[in-house]
Amino acid sequence: MLDKVKEEIKTVSSRIREAQDNIVEQADELLFQARHKAHLVKGEGAERLWHFENQALDWVEDVIDRADVPGVDKVRENVGKLVGQARENVTACPVEDYDGLNARAAADAVRALNHVDLLKIERIETDGKARKTVFEAIARRRQQLQKPPFRGAA
Repeated sequence: MLDKVKEEIKTVSSRIREAQDNIVEQADELLFQARHKAHLVKGEGAERLWHFENQALDWVEDVIDRADVPGVDKVRENVGKLVGQARENVTACPVEDYDGLNARAAADAVRALNHVDLLKIERIETDGKARKTVFEAIARRRQQLQKPPFRGAA
């Protein structure tokens, strides 16, 4: 009888350990998914903010270029300087000496960029050389940023 009780305790203990392991695995997977979704949202939010900043600067430039708006003449020069500085900050090239890079080197430089830096390079390429190799590298990097990060053994 005692042996039977001991065997039953072992069976129940084994089931409890299995259930605990399953719960830990499920919690780990949920945490991993939540972190990945937070990563995606962070990147999307940064992109939206960058677009909003550019739209705001476009709007201000449009207003100071209008002659029919009262008082614009008084602030045009100072505001124009501030807008120019802000535009330089928002669109600053994230890659040192980018203009001197050939297409292959520029595409290689894209591999380490974040969401906003990709937008900056894309704008530079669109307004400049429009190199297909660089646009393809940007598309690959965006796909890479969408993938869940590598998960090694803890």
